[in-house]
Amino acid sequence: MSKQFNSSEKARERWKLLAKALKGQRSDETCQSAVSVRRFGSYGLLQTQELSTAENVKNCGSTWHRYTCPEVLNFSMTIRHLAGTIKPETVFGFNNTGNVCVWPSEEVMAYHTQKYLNDFRGAAVCELGGGMTCLAGVMLSILSEAESMLLTDGNEESVDNLNKIIDNNSSAFGKTKVTSRMLRWGSGPVEESLVEKFDIVLCADCLFFDDGRKDLVDLVYTMVKPQGKVLMYAPRRGKTFDAFVSLAEEKFHTTVQEEYDSTVWSLHKQMDAKGLEHYDANIHFPLFLSMKRINKAS
Repeated sequence: MSKQFNSSEKARERWKLLAKALKGQRSDETCQSAVSVRRFGSYGLLQTQELSTAENVKNCGSTWHRYTCPEVLNFSMTIRHLAGTIKPETVFGFNNTGNVCVWPSEEVMAYHTQKYLNDFRGAAVCELGGGMTCLAGVMLSILSEAESMLLTDGNEESVDNLNKIIDNNSSAFGKTKVTSRMLRWGSGPVEESLVEKFDIVLCADCLFFDDGRKDLVDLVYTMVKPQGKVLMYAPRRGKTFDAFVSLAEEKFHTTVQEEYDSTVWSLHKQMDAKGLEHYDANIHFPLFLSMKRINKAS
Protein backbone atom coordinates (compact mmCIF):
# COMPACT_ATOMS: atom_id res chain seq x y z
CA MET A 1 0.00 0.00 0.00
CA SER A 2 1.27 3.48 -0.89
CA LYS A 3 2.18 5.70 1.99
CA GLN A 4 -0.14 8.67 2.52
CA PHE A 5 1.27 12.08 3.43
CA ASN A 6 -0.42 15.05 5.06
CA SER A 7 0.61 18.55 3.95
CA SER A 8 3.32 19.07 6.57
CA GLU A 9 4.80 15.63 5.89
CA LYS A 10 4.84 16.37 2.17
CA ALA A 11 6.76 19.57 2.78
CA ARG A 12 9.34 17.75 4.88
CA GLU A 13 9.67 14.99 2.29
CA ARG A 14 10.20 17.51 -0.53
CA TRP A 15 13.02 19.11 1.42
CA LYS A 16 14.50 15.63 1.89
CA LEU A 17 14.34 15.13 -1.88
CA LEU A 18 16.17 18.40 -2.44
CA ALA A 19 18.79 17.49 0.14
CA LYS A 20 19.37 14.13 -1.54
CA ALA A 21 19.67 15.79 -4.94
CA LEU A 22 22.20 18.26 -3.58
CA LYS A 23 24.22 15.32 -2.30
CA GLY A 24 24.18 13.74 -5.76
CA GLN A 25 21.47 11.09 -5.55
CA ARG A 26 20.38 9.59 -8.88
CA SER A 27 17.39 11.27 -10.52
CA ASP A 28 15.48 8.02 -10.94
CA GLU A 29 15.36 7.73 -7.16
CA THR A 30 14.14 11.27 -6.57
CA CYS A 31 11.71 11.29 -9.48
CA GLN A 32 9.84 8.20 -8.35
CA SER A 33 9.31 9.46 -4.80
CA ALA A 34 5.79 9.27 -3.42
CA VAL A 35 5.74 13.06 -3.06
CA SER A 36 7.09 13.90 -6.50
CA VAL A 37 4.86 14.89 -9.42
CA ARG A 38 7.12 12.65 -11.51
CA ARG A 39 5.86 9.46 -9.80
CA PHE A 40 4.33 8.44 -13.14
CA GLY A 41 7.29 7.71 -15.35
CA SER A 42 6.20 6.45 -18.75
CA TYR A 43 3.35 5.30 -20.96
CA GLY A 44 5.57 2.49 -22.23
CA LEU A 45 5.44 3.81 -25.79
CA LEU A 46 9.22 3.63 -25.98
CA GLN A 47 11.28 0.90 -24.37
CA THR A 48 14.65 1.53 -22.75
CA GLN A 49 17.55 -0.63 -21.75
CA GLU A 50 20.46 0.71 -19.74
CA LEU A 51 23.75 -0.06 -21.43
CA SER A 52 26.65 -1.38 -19.41
CA THR A 53 29.64 0.65 -20.52
CA ALA A 54 32.83 2.10 -19.13
CA GLU A 55 31.38 5.51 -19.99
CA ASN A 56 28.63 5.02 -17.41
CA VAL A 57 31.13 4.31 -14.65
CA LYS A 58 33.37 7.18 -15.64
CA ASN A 59 30.59 9.78 -15.59
CA CYS A 60 29.49 9.41 -11.97
CA GLY A 61 25.97 8.16 -12.51
CA SER A 62 25.21 9.48 -16.00
CA THR A 63 24.06 6.50 -18.04
CA TRP A 64 23.59 5.50 -21.67
CA HIS A 65 20.32 3.82 -22.67
CA ARG A 66 19.15 2.11 -25.84
CA TYR A 67 15.68 3.32 -26.84
CA THR A 68 13.45 1.29 -29.12
CA CYS A 69 9.83 1.55 -30.23
CA PRO A 70 7.86 -1.70 -30.52
CA GLU A 71 5.90 -0.26 -33.46
CA VAL A 72 9.00 0.70 -35.48
CA LEU A 73 11.02 -2.22 -36.78
CA ASN A 74 14.81 -2.01 -36.74
CA PHE A 75 14.83 1.32 -34.91
CA SER A 76 17.05 2.17 -31.98
CA MET A 77 18.83 5.22 -30.62
CA THR A 78 21.27 5.61 -27.77
CA ILE A 79 20.42 8.32 -25.27
CA ARG A 80 22.50 9.58 -22.36
CA HIS A 81 20.68 10.36 -19.12
CA LEU A 82 22.35 12.78 -16.76
CA ALA A 83 22.80 11.78 -13.14
CA GLY A 84 20.09 14.23 -12.14
CA THR A 85 22.11 16.05 -9.51
CA ILE A 86 21.26 19.63 -8.62
CA LYS A 87 24.01 22.04 -7.66
CA PRO A 88 23.22 24.54 -4.89
CA GLU A 89 24.18 27.48 -7.09
CA THR A 90 21.75 26.43 -9.84
CA VAL A 91 18.68 25.55 -7.76
CA PHE A 92 17.23 28.99 -8.47
CA GLY A 93 18.87 29.42 -11.86
CA PHE A 94 17.53 28.70 -15.35
CA ASN A 95 15.02 25.83 -15.54
CA ASN A 96 16.79 22.58 -14.67
CA THR A 97 13.79 20.24 -14.91
CA GLY A 98 14.93 18.81 -18.23
CA ASN A 99 18.08 17.50 -16.54
CA VAL A 100 16.22 15.64 -13.82
CA CYS A 101 13.80 13.38 -15.74
CA VAL A 102 12.44 12.40 -19.12
CA TRP A 103 8.88 13.67 -18.81
CA PRO A 104 5.80 11.88 -20.24
CA SER A 105 5.13 14.65 -22.77
CA GLU A 106 8.58 14.09 -24.30
CA GLU A 107 7.91 10.38 -24.73
CA VAL A 108 4.48 11.05 -26.26
CA MET A 109 5.83 13.70 -28.67
CA ALA A 110 8.52 11.31 -29.92
CA TYR A 111 6.02 8.50 -30.36
CA HIS A 112 3.30 10.56 -32.02
CA THR A 113 5.42 12.60 -34.44
CA GLN A 114 7.19 9.52 -35.84
CA LYS A 115 3.81 8.39 -37.19
CA TYR A 116 3.87 11.33 -39.63
CA LEU A 117 7.34 11.06 -41.13
CA ASN A 118 6.29 12.42 -44.52
CA ASP A 119 5.52 15.77 -42.88
CA PHE A 120 9.17 16.04 -41.83
CA ARG A 121 10.86 14.85 -45.03
CA GLY A 122 13.04 17.65 -46.40
CA ALA A 123 12.02 20.01 -43.59
CA ALA A 124 14.08 22.27 -41.36
CA VAL A 125 13.04 21.29 -37.84
CA CYS A 126 13.82 22.62 -34.36
CA GLU A 127 13.04 21.11 -30.99
CA LEU A 128 12.78 23.79 -28.31
CA GLY A 129 13.45 23.15 -24.63
CA GLY A 130 14.20 19.47 -25.22
CA GLY A 131 16.04 18.97 -21.94
CA MET A 132 18.87 16.49 -21.65
CA THR A 133 17.56 14.09 -24.34
CA CYS A 134 15.47 15.77 -27.10
CA LEU A 135 13.90 12.36 -27.67
CA ALA A 136 11.61 13.45 -30.50
CA GLY A 137 14.33 15.38 -32.31
CA VAL A 138 16.79 12.50 -32.19
CA MET A 139 14.15 9.94 -33.19
CA LEU A 140 13.00 12.05 -36.14
CA SER A 141 16.60 12.69 -37.18
CA ILE A 142 16.99 8.94 -37.62
CA LEU A 143 13.62 8.14 -39.20
CA SER A 144 12.26 11.14 -41.09
CA GLU A 145 14.81 12.28 -43.71
CA ALA A 146 14.44 15.85 -42.46
CA GLU A 147 16.86 18.26 -44.10
CA SER A 148 18.06 19.59 -40.75
CA MET A 149 17.35 19.20 -37.05
CA LEU A 150 18.32 21.73 -34.40
CA LEU A 151 18.15 20.40 -30.82
CA THR A 152 17.98 23.08 -28.14
CA ASP A 153 17.67 23.70 -24.44
CA GLY A 154 18.31 26.66 -22.16
CA ASN A 155 20.50 24.71 -19.76
CA GLU A 156 24.22 24.32 -20.49
CA GLU A 157 24.43 20.81 -19.03
CA SER A 158 21.57 19.68 -21.22
CA VAL A 159 23.20 21.08 -24.36
CA ASP A 160 26.51 19.42 -23.50
CA ASN A 161 24.62 16.16 -23.12
CA LEU A 162 22.85 16.69 -26.45
CA ASN A 163 26.22 17.08 -28.17
CA LYS A 164 27.28 13.69 -26.82
CA ILE A 165 24.01 12.12 -27.98
CA ILE A 166 24.45 13.57 -31.47
CA ASP A 167 27.98 12.18 -31.69
CA ASN A 168 26.82 8.76 -30.53
CA ASN A 169 23.99 8.53 -33.08
CA SER A 170 25.57 10.38 -36.01
CA SER A 171 25.94 7.29 -38.19
CA ALA A 172 22.17 6.78 -38.12
CA PHE A 173 21.19 10.29 -39.22
CA GLY A 174 21.73 9.75 -42.93
CA LYS A 175 21.64 13.06 -44.80
CA THR A 176 19.89 14.92 -41.98
CA LYS A 177 22.16 17.63 -40.55
CA VAL A 178 21.79 17.50 -36.77
CA THR A 179 23.13 20.24 -34.51
CA SER A 180 22.50 21.56 -31.01
CA ARG A 181 22.76 24.85 -29.20
CA MET A 182 21.64 26.68 -26.10
CA LEU A 183 18.49 28.71 -26.72
CA ARG A 184 16.38 30.58 -24.20
CA TRP A 185 13.28 32.64 -24.74
CA GLY A 186 12.98 36.09 -23.25
CA SER A 187 16.72 36.66 -23.18
CA GLY A 188 16.89 39.26 -25.94
CA PRO A 189 16.29 39.58 -29.69
CA VAL A 190 16.17 36.38 -31.74
CA GLU A 191 19.32 35.82 -33.75
CA GLU A 192 18.95 36.62 -37.44
CA SER A 193 20.01 33.08 -38.35
CA LEU A 194 16.90 31.72 -36.59
CA VAL A 195 14.32 34.13 -38.03
CA GLU A 196 11.76 32.30 -40.22
CA LYS A 197 14.21 29.44 -40.46
CA PHE A 198 12.06 26.41 -39.61
CA ASP A 199 9.27 24.51 -41.31
CA ILE A 200 8.38 22.78 -38.03
CA VAL A 201 9.07 23.71 -34.41
CA LEU A 202 8.53 21.06 -31.72
CA CYS A 203 8.12 21.62 -28.00
CA ALA A 204 7.10 19.40 -25.06
CA ASP A 205 5.90 20.51 -21.62
CA CYS A 206 7.36 24.03 -21.60
CA LEU A 207 4.21 26.05 -20.91
CA PHE A 208 4.02 26.09 -17.13
CA PHE A 209 6.25 29.08 -16.27
CA ASP A 210 4.03 32.13 -15.87
CA ASP A 211 6.68 34.64 -16.85
CA GLY A 212 7.81 32.78 -19.97
CA ARG A 213 4.64 32.12 -21.95
CA LYS A 214 4.44 35.33 -23.98
CA ASP A 215 8.17 35.13 -24.71
CA LEU A 216 7.71 31.58 -25.98
CA VAL A 217 4.82 32.63 -28.22
CA ASP A 218 6.95 35.44 -29.65
CA LEU A 219 9.94 33.14 -30.15
CA VAL A 220 8.14 30.41 -32.08
CA TYR A 221 6.32 33.02 -34.18
CA THR A 222 9.67 34.50 -35.14
CA MET A 223 11.40 31.18 -35.79
CA VAL A 224 8.78 29.40 -37.88
CA LYS A 225 8.43 30.10 -41.60
CA PRO A 226 5.24 31.92 -42.75
CA GLN A 227 3.72 28.62 -43.90
CA GLY A 228 5.34 26.52 -41.19
CA LYS A 229 3.78 24.96 -38.11
CA VAL A 230 4.42 24.58 -34.40
CA LEU A 231 3.63 21.29 -32.65
CA MET A 232 3.39 21.34 -28.85
CA TYR A 233 2.59 18.62 -26.32
CA ALA A 234 1.84 19.62 -22.74
CA PRO A 235 -0.48 18.68 -19.86
CA ARG A 236 -3.04 21.14 -18.59
CA ARG A 237 -1.16 21.79 -15.31
CA GLY A 238 -4.07 23.75 -13.88
CA LYS A 239 -4.73 26.78 -16.07
CA THR A 240 -1.24 27.01 -17.59
CA PHE A 241 -2.02 25.27 -20.89
CA ASP A 242 -5.12 27.36 -21.54
CA ALA A 243 -3.25 30.52 -20.57
CA PHE A 244 -0.63 29.77 -23.23
CA VAL A 245 -3.24 29.03 -25.89
CA SER A 246 -4.97 32.34 -25.17
CA LEU A 247 -1.72 34.19 -25.76
CA ALA A 248 -0.87 32.13 -28.84
CA GLU A 249 -4.23 32.90 -30.48
CA GLU A 250 -3.08 36.49 -30.96
CA LYS A 251 -0.49 35.30 -33.49
CA PHE A 252 -1.50 31.78 -34.51
CA HIS A 253 -4.39 29.70 -35.72
CA THR A 254 -4.53 27.06 -32.98
CA THR A 255 -5.99 23.56 -32.76
CA VAL A 256 -6.11 21.65 -29.46
CA GLN A 257 -6.72 17.90 -29.44
CA GLU A 258 -7.11 15.36 -26.66
CA GLU A 259 -7.77 12.24 -28.77
CA TYR A 260 -4.95 12.80 -31.24
CA ASP A 261 -3.55 9.27 -31.02
CA SER A 262 -5.61 6.13 -30.38
CA THR A 263 -2.84 4.32 -28.50
CA VAL A 264 -1.96 7.25 -26.24
CA TRP A 265 -5.64 7.97 -25.58
CA SER A 266 -6.36 4.34 -24.72
CA LEU A 267 -3.46 4.16 -22.26
CA HIS A 268 -4.51 7.44 -20.67
CA LYS A 269 -8.13 6.32 -20.24
CA GLN A 270 -7.06 2.98 -18.75
CA MET A 271 -4.86 4.67 -16.16
CA ASP A 272 -7.38 7.36 -15.42
CA ALA A 273 -10.22 4.84 -14.97
CA LYS A 274 -8.19 2.80 -12.50
CA GLY A 275 -7.76 5.85 -10.30
CA LEU A 276 -4.08 5.14 -9.83
CA GLU A 277 -2.59 7.32 -7.11
CA HIS A 278 0.58 7.89 -9.11
CA TYR A 279 -1.26 9.01 -12.29
CA ASP A 280 -2.68 12.51 -12.49
CA ALA A 281 -3.94 13.49 -15.94
CA ASN A 282 -3.61 17.18 -15.03
CA ILE A 283 0.18 16.89 -14.86
CA HIS A 284 0.90 13.75 -16.87
CA PHE A 285 -1.40 13.53 -19.91
CA PRO A 286 -0.23 15.84 -22.72
CA LEU A 287 -2.71 17.64 -24.94
CA PHE A 288 -1.66 18.26 -28.54
CA LEU A 289 -1.51 21.88 -29.68
CA SER A 290 -0.93 22.55 -33.38
CA MET A 291 -0.31 26.15 -34.46
CA LYS A 292 0.02 27.94 -37.81
CA ARG A 293 1.07 31.56 -38.12
CA ILE A 294 -1.41 34.34 -38.77
CA ASN A 295 0.57 36.18 -41.39
CA LYS A 296 0.03 39.91 -41.73
CA ALA A 297 -1.17 41.11 -45.11
CA SER A 298 1.54 42.84 -47.11
